[in-house]
Order: sequence, then C-alpha cells, then structure tokens
Amino acid sequence: MAADYNNNASGRSAAWLAHQHGGLGVGGSSPLAPMLNFFIVIPVYNEAPRIAELLSRLKDLKFVDNVIFVDDGSTDGTSKIIEDFGVFLLKNRKNMGKGYSQRLGFQEALKRDAECIVTMDGDLQHDPQWVPLLLRKVLDGYDMVIGSRWAELSKMPKDRYLSNRLTTLAVSLLTRKRLEDSQSGFRAYKRWVLEKVSFTSEKFEAESELLIKAVLNGAKVGFVSIPAVYHERLQSKIKRGTDTLRFLKMYFSLALKRS
Repeated sequence: MAADYNNNASGRSAAWLAHQHGGLGVGGSSPLAPMLNFFIVIPVYNEAPRIAELLSRLKDLKFVDNVIFVDDGSTDGTSKIIEDFGVFLLKNRKNMGKGYSQRLGFQEALKRDAECIVTMDGDLQHDPQWVPLLLRKVLDGYDMVIGSRWAELSKMPKDRYLSNRLTTLAVSLLTRKRLEDSQSGFRAYKRWVLEKVSFTSEKFEAESELLIKAVLNGAKVGFVSIPAVYHERLQSKIKRGTDTLRFLKMYFSLALKRS
C-alpha cells in the first residue's frame, strides 16, 4: 500500500508541477539550489509512521545537509529515526508547539548564515521536490514565498477549506494585501524577514502572525502553486476550537495595534 502511494504521489507531483510552472526541473534537477545558502526547517511531532519516507525523499534530492529538524517532544520514536539517518536534529523536552519549534529552527539556520529559510511540514503533505519552486521565486525578488494550494482548493476537506478562506480573508483585510493560502506551512523567507520580524505565538497561529508582521514590515510576498495533498496517513494536529481561539486572540491583538 505504501509503495503504491509513493509512486502515484511522486508521478502526479512531477507532472502537475511541470504543467503549472512551464517544465521547471524537479526531483533534484533544479540548478537553483546551489545559488542560495538555504536551510529547510521541519518541525515534527509524532511522525514515526511517515518520517522515514520524508528522509528518503530529502536524501534523493541531496537536501540532507540543508535540513534542520525540530522534534517537538515526540513520544513515538520520531527522534531516533531522524538520528539514525544522520540528519541534524534539535529536540524539545516536551511538546511546545509549532511556532516555538520554528523559532528554534530559524535561530539555528541564521547562525549558519542562511540567506533563505524554507519551512515545510513533516507529514508528507509537502514534498521537498517543490523546494526549488520557492527558491526560484525568491531569486525573482520576493522576500517571502508561500506554496499556495488555491489552484486545488476545492480538494481540501470542507472544514479546512472554510477555515483557509476565512483566515486568509482576515489576514488580507488586516494587511491590505491580496493574499493566498495563509495557512500554508510550505514557505520561504529571505534572511532579513526573520531577522527583523519577531513573533511570539508558540502554536499554529504563529505562521499567521509571522505573515502579517512580515507584510506590515514591507516584505514582498509571492506565491507558487502546489498540489493540495490529502491521504490516509495525513493526520492534522490542529485542534479546531483551541487553535481558532488562539488565532483570534493573536489577530485582534495585532488589529488593535494597527488601528
């Protein structure tokens, strides 16, 4: 079953991206990666059933030396799988949240003189073969790039579709910029954005806070189309009620400061 999924997903992604982006090389063939000192920050929490496959994809793309994993207090052996693979790993003693973990990864990447920092999830929703898409957009002059699933938004589960549309509308209104897919965790940031913009959220709302503050600080935001990937092994860790309240608290706090 797993092998069938891998083959279907990889073939579909390559063809879809070639169609959407004019034949851009994927699967490690892009010449863009050596042009930027970049790191990929990947927070993970209890991803043992999926992490080996992600590590294999990163190895095939020769991205292993560019990856910073942050294990957010996993209890299922995720850390051991990453350590046995020989990839750089930071570990939280307990579950602290995605925002907290991203901050640790950003700090490490900046210490390593990263010119660009990519973020992606560790649950196979984001395929690392799409990383060159973001890097190319950064090289085109954008300060922040979001992997947008809006070309396939209708394929999202209904609750995620509604949440994505509403939060993106709210973020667009606050920043007075037309944005896409504000909930996407597949992003690229130029170094200056993460040096200048501080964010305090520790959970999932951190990505919205960072996006809002980046735009308000003058970051030029671009978008690249990526597939909307949902499969039987994709298990969202977002707690709809709690995380919605956290988003609203963060949002109205920034809105009051903006007014």
